[in-house]
Amino acid sequence: MSSDRDRVTENMILDNLQDPVIAVDSSGDIIYTNERSSEVLATRQETLLDSPFSRLTEFFEEGFEQLRDTIDIVINGDVDERRVELTSSLPQAGAGQNTVAAEARVTSLTVEDRRAGAIVVFRDIGDRKETERNIRESERRFRTMFESHSAPMLLIDPDTGGIIEANAAAVDFYGYPVSELTEMTIQEINRMSETEVARERTRAKEQDRNHFEFEHQLASGEVRTVEVHSTPLDIDGRELLFSIVHDITERKQSQHELELFKEAALQTGHSVLITDTNGVIEFVNPAFEEDTGYSSEEAVGKTPAILKSDKQNDAFYAELWETILDGEVWEAELVNRRKSGELYYVEQTIAPITDEDGEITNFVGVQSDITERKLREKRLSDLNRILRHNLRNSLTAIEGYTQSLIDEAGPEHQPTLSRILAQAETLADTSDKITTVRQSLDNEYDIDSTCNLETVVADVVEDTRRSHPAASVTVDVEPVDLDIDAGTCWSLLAELINNAVSHHDGDQPEVTITVETGETASDPVLVHIADTGPGIPEQERTAIEVGSEDPLSHSSGIGLAHVHWLVINHGGDVTISDNKPRGTVVTLSLPKADTV
Repeated sequence: MSSDRDRVTENMILDNLQDPVIAVDSSGDIIYTNERSSEVLATRQETLLDSPFSRLTEFFEEGFEQLRDTIDIVINGDVDERRVELTSSLPQAGAGQNTVAAEARVTSLTVEDRRAGAIVVFRDIGDRKETERNIRESERRFRTMFESHSAPMLLIDPDTGGIIEANAAAVDFYGYPVSELTEMTIQEINRMSETEVARERTRAKEQDRNHFEFEHQLASGEVRTVEVHSTPLDIDGRELLFSIVHDITERKQSQHELELFKEAALQTGHSVLITDTNGVIEFVNPAFEEDTGYSSEEAVGKTPAILKSDKQNDAFYAELWETILDGEVWEAELVNRRKSGELYYVEQTIAPITDEDGEITNFVGVQSDITERKLREKRLSDLNRILRHNLRNSLTAIEGYTQSLIDEAGPEHQPTLSRILAQAETLADTSDKITTVRQSLDNEYDIDSTCNLETVVADVVEDTRRSHPAASVTVDVEPVDLDIDAGTCWSLLAELINNAVSHHDGDQPEVTITVETGETASDPVLVHIADTGPGIPEQERTAIEVGSEDPLSHSSGIGLAHVHWLVINHGGDVTISDNKPRGTVVTLSLPKADTV
């Protein structure tokens, strides 16, 4: 045996192996160990040599007897190599590492064409075993997920298209028993041609694409549009396509209906816009472009805030969002601002668009321009209020003074006659202004004509100085053309300037007229008329507010309401602020004339 030992000992390859190596002779005695064996077993080579292999049993918790039997088979049989897995407990194992998974590779030791023993090479396979455990655990979790998931799932052979497995959700969706479904191929379900289906499977297998949209036919014959996510996966050592199926029939139908709605919206005369769930505009129709002045390119990607006029407060918009996010339809009247700066009334309806799961995907808004209707309603309402108030009061006064004449006829009552005359003049003035408003309502003004603001202001100021010589009127006006006819412009300025002078409570009324023309052609012209009088009472200011009025509030004259009607009718705005240290500033926002 010494010659056998010498032959093994001379094998430098075994000496240099990083794995433990032990050689045994036909009697089962150890005839060789390499240095790595001594390190692992913490035992000197001299101690191990010539000892029976069975003495190593103390280093193994499981599999040693199988290893010993395997050595006997290799030595005495016709098997050249076998492998055995063991669990070892080694002296050098670290803290908490009680056992080590190992694999023993047993090969025959041949000397001069005879089997003289066996060589055993031990290898630590702990990492491999851990990987295998992780794979098994991963497969277990996958199986649990696959079987219990609510979405239809299939395992498909990428080469043949055969359905290898189907979960319960797939059975419910397709309507076939699991035994029948797993005998089918995906080609029998997919409405595409067999060649096309095979091509798509290949793309999924090669990971060229993993997202598909198909039409699948159910057992009932119904065809559903499905979205399939398919990816190659190793299942039990076999590469299969793991496919998750989502029914998107309703979503596709909603998209189709949305496209039809867009087509219809292109033809309608109402302004239509569609936004995403964040309110970002995705689509506007030609009527929107015409009503607002914003092109589709300018509006898409923005929010409807581009139309915000600041005539509605934050609470108004908070209620809007709360309503539509709850899935309800919101309807209201509001004031918007065109790209040009003009204000206009709209009747707005906003409705949510939902998918098959009831989730909101978009919002659609329909606007109707009701400016003319609202202005007409407001003017008629104001006319009725003012006529009732002024005419009733004036007529009451006339009746009273007339009764006095009846009771006290004679020359001494001339003052009374003069007061009656004054009241009659007031009624006549009111009647004239109402006629002006009616002319505006009936479109008797040529609203397409323009005027030079500097010229009109000069005429009005000259007329004011003649009728009110004590008044001080200061003018700082730039030459600019307005998109308003000269008659209307004169009426506006005369009303405001005369009002400032007439209601002043001092000996010398002071009025200052200034103009801001803005930097661009689209900027409105701002005409500021400031006085140093007692100010305009709150109930008077309601006459120029855009929106509904308190029915209990009223104006003592038609002046401010008259101004408001004319300005709004030309796409402008009116605001009132306090002058410092005393008085009022009325600001007209008027459109510039198009000089191109």
